[in-house]
Amino acid sequence: MNLYLLRHGIAAEPGVAGFEPDSERPLTAKGKNRLRTTAKAMAELDLSFDLILSSPFLRTKQTA
Repeated sequence: MNLYLLRHGIAAEPGVAGFEPDSERPLTAKGKNRLRTTAKAMAELDLSFDLILSSPFLRTKQTA
């Protein structure tokens, strides 16, 4: 079994108006772009996943 851990991408800063509570902070455009790069690298490694787990926070669901 292989276990891969990936932290969520760059998200809006805590306390930014419109993103309360903390669980509603989304990924930034820069965070999304970096994750696309990461996803391409993972595809080049031919990684596959049987299961992806994520917290219910918006930024982690966007990352997954």
